[in-house]
Amino acid sequence: MGIRDDPAGNGVSDTLSYRMLRIEKKSDGDKAAAPEHVAYCKCEYPVFSGGTPSENINATLQSWIADSTELAPGEGYRGKRSIGNLADNFLREYRRERKERESVPAYEFDLNGSVLLNRKGVLTVSISTQSYTGGAHGSYGTRYFVFDVLSGKRLSVGDLFVSGFEDRLNRLIDSRYRQMKGLSETERLDGEKGQLFENVIRFTDNVALTPEGVTFFYNNYEIAAYVYGPTEITLPYSDVADILKPEFRSL
Repeated sequence: MGIRDDPAGNGVSDTLSYRMLRIEKKSDGDKAAAPEHVAYCKCEYPVFSGGTPSENINATLQSWIADSTELAPGEGYRGKRSIGNLADNFLREYRRERKERESVPAYEFDLNGSVLLNRKGVLTVSISTQSYTGGAHGSYGTRYFVFDVLSGKRLSVGDLFVSGFEDRLNRLIDSRYRQMKGLSETERLDGEKGQLFENVIRFTDNVALTPEGVTFFYNNYEIAAYVYGPTEITLPYSDVADILKPEFRSL
């Protein structure tokens, strides 16, 4: 289908058409309200068109958003788990908390979805969230989704690599991480320079196929302390060509 401009203003080489859907809701959003008391929920994510595969992709993405920890409803929620309804509930929870404690800071929830790869029958979507509902700091994270465009099925790590890939992939990730941190082959990964919880790093199921290669994303607390932030490791296609399935080697 060539190059087209999506509503977000980015030219993408694609095999599926999509539009960006935005949902934005605020609590106490009148001009008289102090900024610190204006809670909000903003969601922007791609919605695909083109038959059953697109419907399957949309269902997977929207279900994940509705079940995300930050937007999940409280115990009293009994409504339909649509994104719009959950946004309303998120703001209701804030108003309820503020009635009990006027000093409670405004709740915040941001979700941003983007298309990282959309060609040759493969689609990769990234969804990043950032939320704050009190405490020392907010929470944020990123989740990748890789889809087979022909079926709309979400692909796992095992769907991308040939049988017996695990040891080879773990060695490549270990080598790349050591390169990123300036570590030798013998220095510990859980030391001051390595910064990890354990003296080992393995592949994660949070994987993306991108124009640059295969990317693995580790969110806060998964392999390292919050202070170090998330970890992103990208392996060029040339590095994984011997273990990647043939259909994914030349994206």
